Amino acid sequence: MKNPHDLFKDAFKHLNAGEYKEGFTLYENRWHPLTRQLLNENWQKWSPAPVWKGEDLYGKTIVVQMEQGFGDVFQFYRFLPMLKVWGAKQLIVLQEKSLVKFLIQYPCVDLSTNDSQIPEVQNADYWVGSMSLPYFALNAPAQVKYLFPVNREKIVGSEGYLDVIPSNIEPKVGINWAASRGPLHYIKSVSVEAMRELVGLDAYSLNPETDDLFVPIPDDEWRKDWYMTARHIKAMKGIVAVDTATAHLAGALGVKCILLLPEKDYVDWRWKNGAWYDSVCPLSRKDWKEIPDLIRKM
Repeated sequence: MKNPHDLFKDAFKHLNAGEYKEGFTLYENRWHPLTRQLLNENWQKWSPAPVWKGEDLYGKTIVVQMEQGFGDVFQFYRFLPMLKVWGAKQLIVLQEKSLVKFLIQYPCVDLSTNDSQIPEVQNADYWVGSMSLPYFALNAPAQVKYLFPVNREKIVGSEGYLDVIPSNIEPKVGINWAASRGPLHYIKSVSVEAMRELVGLDAYSLNPETDDLFVPIPDDEWRKDWYMTARHIKAMKGIVAVDTATAHLAGALGVKCILLLPEKDYVDWRWKNGAWYDSVCPLSRKDWKEIPDLIRKM
């Protein structure tokens, strides 16, 4: 009998193979205390509400706690409307401060907050982690499952599910050559010299740490507010980025994105099977030579 941590690791074998029902079922083991201990992760549940296990939500309030990295947040936003279809009266999204304004135009969300102590969060009927939502989509009642497919052929929202009012910047390509800081940062990132060679210098820098020689985006707090970042991305011709939140945000907005994949052994399951984002074009290193032509077609 495998322990929860081993079951959690098995989830990635299935996700990498595009076996989403098996993968997301096993992925539920991420919240087990043993898994968190062995991964040295301090994930915490920020509401006293009982964990939602698929109960009828008619007339109920549910808190969705957005989990893990920003890219994960953008990827799993697509499932939020499902909870309204399931019958939720009030949908509260609990997330990091820089994301709070982002859902201002997402009509299914009744409250977006980073304050776990407010009465709405403390008195909710149910709580669920955002990365559990595809599991429930795959095990939903028929009328819900039909509206929120998760399979190799179709994933809900792949055509873009978020929208913002574009900023008034001049349309250019936006770029980000640095993946988020973590164990795979240097594996997923590319050198700034390589990005200059691939796209030239007439491109906006979406790198939050430095613009290098690229065109800076107006200093309107976009580095601290994902809503402002989204407005700028929506105004751009397209994006060239490594596997980081920038690519996920472009995909969620339906903005064309050329994704620079790392070496084969490090390609994330999100880019292997299933069209999670129709507007994202993943490119292996051997195909990077196509990037100038792809940019011209944006």
